[in-house]
Amino acid sequence: MRESPAEALRREREQARRLLGDGYADDHIDQDELDRRLERVEHAETIAELHGLTAELRPVAVSTALVPVEPEAAQRIPVLFGSVERVGAWRVAPRTCVRVIFGAALLDLRQAILPAEATELELEVNVVCGSLEVIVPPGWQIDNRCGAVLAAVEQDEGHVTPADERRVLRVTGRVLLGSFSVFERLPGERAGQARRRRRQEQKALGERATRALGRGED
Repeated sequence: MRESPAEALRREREQARRLLGDGYADDHIDQDELDRRLERVEHAETIAELHGLTAELRPVAVSTALVPVEPEAAQRIPVLFGSVERVGAWRVAPRTCVRVIFGAALLDLRQAILPAEATELELEVNVVCGSLEVIVPPGWQIDNRCGAVLAAVEQDEGHVTPADERRVLRVTGRVLLGSFSVFERLPGERAGQARRRRRQEQKALGERATRALGRGED
């Protein structure tokens, strides 16, 4: 059974969305160009129009000759009209770029395979009308420099002791009409359990500080 013109147009429209999302994730087009083309994709009435909007983003034939390829500097996680979860023992690069557009992403670092020699991880975020959640184990330092435009950027309050593993997560980027959150939890720990644990830890810290102050006054 042959594909109808309407079905062919719908299939090409979906492919155009994917190509534009991949092109944005790979820095071939910027945010403004992505928004402009996505709007035109939704109003396109012919396959030729859709091809014209994604012509330079479509795969091209390549030579079979061996050519040295530079390794990608950053791990890229693009999310466009969907959701992505990275949990369990997934491998994390020293630098990760996450772009979420009309979608949701979860990065759980509690049991992730971290770079052996790197003590600092860089996370570049770009969230537009979506949400990104990052979960780290206790003891990590969070250097959150992410900007927000009509959006919410938040992180749990934790504390770092000299005995903790020296891991730093540096966050840059922006959130537009969306949310970005960093949660501190033990493996398997739920949000309510994490809050109770942090309250107990803060109480214990306060009691130790009080006792130390009392000994200093004696």
